[in-house]
Amino acid sequence: MRSLLLTLVFALSVSARCVGKKQATGHKQSLTIVKDGSQGTAGDSINGTMNTSGDLNSGDVAGTNSFGNSGSSSSSSTTSAAAGPTGDQGQSNSQSNGATSSTSASSSPSSTPPITGSSNTGSSNTGSSNTGSSNTGSNNTSGNIGSSNSGSNNTESSNGSTAGSGGSTNTLSTSTSGGGGSGNCGGLKGVCFNGGFQPAMYDKITTASDWITFQLGIPGSASSRTTKDHIPMMPFASNVAEAVKLVNGPNPPAWLLTFNEPDFSYTGVTPGTPTMTPEQAAAAIKPLLDQPGTSTKYVAPVTADSSGKWQEDFFAACKCKDFFSAYNIHQYNKDSGAVIDAVTAYHSKFSDKPLWITEIAPGNAGCSVSWDQAGQFMKDIFKFAKNSGFVDKVFWNSGNQLTNGDTNVCNSWLIDSSGNPGPLLAAYEAMDCT
Repeated sequence: MRSLLLTLVFALSVSARCVGKKQATGHKQSLTIVKDGSQGTAGDSINGTMNTSGDLNSGDVAGTNSFGNSGSSSSSSTTSAAAGPTGDQGQSNSQSNGATSSTSASSSPSSTPPITGSSNTGSSNTGSSNTGSSNTGSNNTSGNIGSSNSGSNNTESSNGSTAGSGGSTNTLSTSTSGGGGSGNCGGLKGVCFNGGFQPAMYDKITTASDWITFQLGIPGSASSRTTKDHIPMMPFASNVAEAVKLVNGPNPPAWLLTFNEPDFSYTGVTPGTPTMTPEQAAAAIKPLLDQPGTSTKYVAPVTADSSGKWQEDFFAACKCKDFFSAYNIHQYNKDSGAVIDAVTAYHSKFSDKPLWITEIAPGNAGCSVSWDQAGQFMKDIFKFAKNSGFVDKVFWNSGNQLTNGDTNVCNSWLIDSSGNPGPLLAAYEAMDCT
């Protein structure tokens, strides 16, 4: 990694890009500082464009209906939902039993936030896979019920037998279905956008269920679907106060991603110097732990090095492991088998919650990956995630084209810088996770 010289301006907002970082020999990143709509770029050694400028609109974040994914079962699953009065959380519990040797996901229609007292119905399919992770439950997160509370529908499946490895795993699913989703993927398909994207780009990716970028709000105007499917992020310690206001405001999000790669230096100080030590991050997140709101669920901080100890040390320092409802991992490697191994190894350390893959691409390849190879890599990863029993979301990187020469995502973008479909968009849209 090379040092990056940045001109830091007090009170500026930082826009992070989901770029590749996973390489044994180092991480490459680039950082764009944004203030009052003007951009200045510096260097190319920092991975990710941080953009926390842009005001939050009251309607920027809306809840979404969700459903869990798992193997298709020989017996049909049942769902039920109970309506609650204003401000209450409706809960739905269902069980399904059965065994299967193949997987296909249930599908749930997208929904706008329900009116007061409306009921939401989640779906749960269960069964077994040939991988040993066969039983999954779903946690269906509805939109806002009443004024600000998000209904949480919990379903849990059981009795799925595994052919092959001989073990079964019951994993609570956090999958949220947004405006898209295709076929068997259910709510698995997400998109990660980088600096320079426009919200209208997401409208051209019709089968995605969610999208992220590295800020709390949505820059500029957005369609109702784009607004609804956005999952905000609190990337740095400087965003904590704004995040506390968001989750305690009139339109709290269903989910909030927390610190992005705090084990890596985004400021271009000495390479390898973390943005925050585990102890610093534990102190920085405390205001959010004290004022978490009533309906938002949280995804744990994600590290650049998924094999390191930063996260364990953070949980020990903050004593807040139970505060989070999902874990989070980034992976860049053109070898899909190596990525699957890394994700599986991470889950073996943190197996008590579902896992989101919020940045992934066949990166660190010097742009030697062809579009066809990138498409096959994508299919491999989403199929693995669908069959894993513990991966709930995969955010493909990148939704938009990068023009800074970053080779980690050079042949993986879906929409070009002019807003036109890229070579990989059709493959992403057609992908059904099988």
